[in-house]
Amino acid sequence: MREFTDRGVTLRWSEAINADGLNRVLVEAGPAVSSHDTVRLICSENGGPERAIRGWPVLRDPQTGFQQFTAILPSVIQEKSLSWRPVLTSGGREYDPGPEEAPEAAAPPTPAKPSAQSPVLEHVAKFVVPFTSNFSPSGETPDGIWLHFAIKEGGTVEGPHLKGTIEPIGGDWMRVRSDGVGLLHAKALIKPSTGNAPILFEDTGVCDFGPDGYAALANGNLPASAPVRLAPRYLTSNPHYSWMNRLQGFGIGEASLSDITLRFDVYSAKGTSDA
Repeated sequence: MREFTDRGVTLRWSEAINADGLNRVLVEAGPAVSSHDTVRLICSENGGPERAIRGWPVLRDPQTGFQQFTAILPSVIQEKSLSWRPVLTSGGREYDPGPEEAPEAAAPPTPAKPSAQSPVLEHVAKFVVPFTSNFSPSGETPDGIWLHFAIKEGGTVEGPHLKGTIEPIGGDWMRVRSDGVGLLHAKALIKPSTGNAPILFEDTGVCDFGPDGYAALANGNLPASAPVRLAPRYLTSNPHYSWMNRLQGFGIGEASLSDITLRFDVYSAKGTSDA
């Protein structure tokens, strides 16, 4: 583990750890000034332009005052290399170890134009949410067919940043339009593996039953599965997961109607403005 100290503040960071196929790193910083301290990873591919990746707070040691952060490094192709360093922002000051060496044959900087850059998707967790088989269809109304799916036991959350189970509380309220698109609105509680406070999550999104989905549902029939696209948000007082209060997730998955289970992966999108 490498170490850097400046003005009484110390940064320690590990080399990349391969976990779940991702290059995950761990950074310790402290003593912390406040709970609002942040860490960014400054990355450069083959000595090229630097970009910042946000670190997620993991836990804080009350005895030493050190805060731990974790982050996922971007992937690079085999013939290229990636250099990185952590930068701490604490009490309005930055603590930056600086690059180890200047890039070879670096060209003088030119006035930069704002460039479009694709967002970087970071995997947060995979969700498996089972529902009871009685989904209470409303029948045809002037505003489509309403369905209510109640969550049952057995739900899980598994990912590099979040692990836990889903409490058998809450459910999904869905309105299926005449074109076969279901507009879902779900609320549930996550019981995380760390800390006692639960995490409330709220999903909105679409479930596409197909062009004939409305007519099939009106006749009491459902397809075996349907793709879903979700926009989940989270709320918690759990200090281990306070970073989730700022997260706008993007979920991609499938509603399996043969066993009434929703399976989806949640990602966090990082853009150029998230430095």
